Amino acid sequence: MDETRFSDLAQWITGVGLAGETETAMMTGFCERAVAAGLPLASGLMIIDTLHPIHEGRAVRWNRAKGTTQLLEYGRTNEGEAAERWRASPFFKLLESGQKASRH
Repeated sequence: MDETRFSDLAQWITGVGLAGETETAMMTGFCERAVAAGLPLASGLMIIDTLHPIHEGRAVRWNRAKGTTQLLEYGRTNEGEAAERWRASPFFKLLESGQKASRH
């Protein structure tokens, strides 16, 4: 992706964020624009931690082949099934290993 397209994408995401667009609209728009700019994305995942007393965070998952964007809320990840899923995730493995990237 060239510098001009990267700058256009950064300006777009900043603008829709300031305008208060939904997470799903932002994720869909960002991923579609990144693909149009030449980035070969198959899927994308955005995780947002919250200060909510019950929900620990929200995740937005975009899938190019399916043409879908899903918003998921999740609870505490320090116990039970959620903790097991977290420890099995590629993000946990990156955090534990100190690596900067992983391909799955």
